[in-house]
Amino acid sequence: MKININKYNIVKICFLVLVSMCFTYSQAWAQQQSQQKILVRQISFEGNIKTKPQRILREMEINVGDSLTLTSIQKKLKLSKNRIINTGLFTDVVTNLYFDEENYKNVSIIISVKEGLFVIPIPIIELAARNFNVWINEYDSHIKFLNLGLYLKLKNLTGNADQLNLLAQGGFDRKFSVNYISPYFDRERKWNFQFTSLLNSNKEVSYIGDDGIPTFASNNNKYLHHRFESGFSLNYRPNYINTFSVKLGFNYQGISSELLETIPTFLAGKKYQRYSDIELSYSIEQRNNKYLATQGWFSKIKVQKNGLFGEDDYQAWNVKGDLHVHDYLGKGWTWNKSLIVRALLPRDKYPYYNLNRLGGEAEYVRGYENYQIEGSSLVIGKTSMMKKIIDRPINLGKLMPFVNYKSMDTKIYLSLNFDYGYVWDNYYYTSEWVNKPLYGGGLGINFLLYHQLGIIFEASMDRENNFGIFFHINDTL
Repeated sequence: MKININKYNIVKICFLVLVSMCFTYSQAWAQQQSQQKILVRQISFEGNIKTKPQRILREMEINVGDSLTLTSIQKKLKLSKNRIINTGLFTDVVTNLYFDEENYKNVSIIISVKEGLFVIPIPIIELAARNFNVWINEYDSHIKFLNLGLYLKLKNLTGNADQLNLLAQGGFDRKFSVNYISPYFDRERKWNFQFTSLLNSNKEVSYIGDDGIPTFASNNNKYLHHRFESGFSLNYRPNYINTFSVKLGFNYQGISSELLETIPTFLAGKKYQRYSDIELSYSIEQRNNKYLATQGWFSKIKVQKNGLFGEDDYQAWNVKGDLHVHDYLGKGWTWNKSLIVRALLPRDKYPYYNLNRLGGEAEYVRGYENYQIEGSSLVIGKTSMMKKIIDRPINLGKLMPFVNYKSMDTKIYLSLNFDYGYVWDNYYYTSEWVNKPLYGGGLGINFLLYHQLGIIFEASMDRENNFGIFFHINDTL
């Protein structure tokens, strides 16, 4: 038998053998490189004009002197970027990795940030009336039925993410508040504290609803309800994801004789309510972005004892739990699930003012935002399927006067939503919605701007097929 092998076939065979050897070698080299440890020689920052480097380092998974694989470094840099963004101090964060020219086993890391605004004055011009139509038709568009004031946010006061919020409002309703969040005060940067105080007076008070729609007691000439709250909390954050807090507070409510006569159950037949409280809380933060998450999870539990002394006017345990899970399914799809629980214990008749309410910014079922449904306990389950349709920066150019806001990182998601809720109430029966399942849902469009401004528009229906357009916001402003 004769085998005919020409020069062309020999060259072809040699070429294939060579390619195969190169491929095998490159795989072995890549595997070796991925397992090879690299020394982090330097971490530096750019763009942090006011923010201290130590405060940014507090959020990072990597430290100078760490010896890690390249894959591990890349993973930790991604986590560090998310945590730096979650401080709410920056409009953009970019991580850069540079190999040493003389020794490729050493790397330097440069974190480039764009600081946001740290002095944010927000004018307050709001209707004291329940809505615009009431202000026009019942109050003749009079200026005395407006609330005017200023909300001033002073962020990053010392460059350590400390914050002071001041609010002063006059007009139909009066409100004054102070909220101060301290920087970490220990060497390891694990401890800080927060102080809050609020003084509020209202000429209009909502109470037991009619079919879930709030009813209002109102007096245009004098205040019906006065409220003072103050609290001090000590916070311990031992690592990147866990936070423990203990809070001590004092609360005072006072109502007029007119309001007592109209709503005798408001403070359980009394004109005032004074009590102290202590609250313990624990949270775990694992979301990639706390303003609009697409991956990770978050949980928080609070246990509050109202009435620390026998002479306190309000005695109850208040338990609050939140769980939010975000499963990234790939190709821009995310499945969001949430469970929210609020409970007053033991199950007893409490003053109307102290009931849990479905309809707040956290405690709402989609489609029921306009209702005020109250009871001693409530549970909410939320789910949504979210699809990313836009992910790109938008250059605002001359339209934006602030340099660090000219390039607006923009992400837009469409969502299909479905919620479930239940409110327990065996004493007041505030509406036909209590003690029965509440279903709601619809479609939504979700915006994440500058990594830290979550804006949501939703078209939702309740169980009676009542339709509405609703707006929610989650931001650092």
